[in-house]
Amino acid sequence: MQSIQKNYDVAIVGAGVCGTALTYLLAQYTNVESIVVLEKCDEAAQLNSYVSNNSQTLHFGDIETNYTLEKAKKVNRAALLVKQYLLKHDPDQAIHSKYHKMVLAVGKEQISLLQKRYQTFKTLFPHLRAIDRAEIEAIEPNILQGRDTEWEVGALFTEEGYAVDFQKLAKSFLDNAGHTSQGTVDLSFGTQVTRLEKSEAGYRIYTNQQTLTAKTVVIAAGAYSLLFAKS
Repeated sequence: MQSIQKNYDVAIVGAGVCGTALTYLLAQYTNVESIVVLEKCDEAAQLNSYVSNNSQTLHFGDIETNYTLEKAKKVNRAALLVKQYLLKHDPDQAIHSKYHKMVLAVGKEQISLLQKRYQTFKTLFPHLRAIDRAEIEAIEPNILQGRDTEWEVGALFTEEGYAVDFQKLAKSFLDNAGHTSQGTVDLSFGTQVTRLEKSEAGYRIYTNQQTLTAKTVVIAAGAYSLLFAKS
């Protein structure tokens, strides 16, 4: 039977971009004294956050036409935190790149819908603006090249577009988490959590390496999170 090696305030299962972001926030902005990150892979962000396993897009809600205003407010609030982190910790753009983006409308019906959306969303996104065919052609000429000139087109455009390598971002979160204000952040790679048990002190965490205890456990392990929650 594995012996219990250490007690933690918080154990985070999963070192993808969500688990590592939480690690950074707890370490830098709370009085949590001890944190451990448990990751089954040999390094951070090897699954959902891996560079080739996602769109690498930072969604603000400005051009996502399936977002309501309320959802866009929530998404924008979170995306701005990531943006400010990148501007502070990635000035050379090794983790992210900035680009322009637009959502295109073709035909009177789509243009009308886009114009209504712009009126609703422009206060939340002051950098967003409505552009016509001439501006679309100037910014992205290939969109209209060879197309029927009788088409009515319009777009919402912003220069506030960010592509993010979430794998590198996750590693940056861990690098900048460092020590907590009160203690340390321990990283345990190659460590697969097999079982959780409720205990008097919080939770007992069984892994292929050791058994730990923590007052609080956060499961940030993608699809496995639901499995642990149900158990």
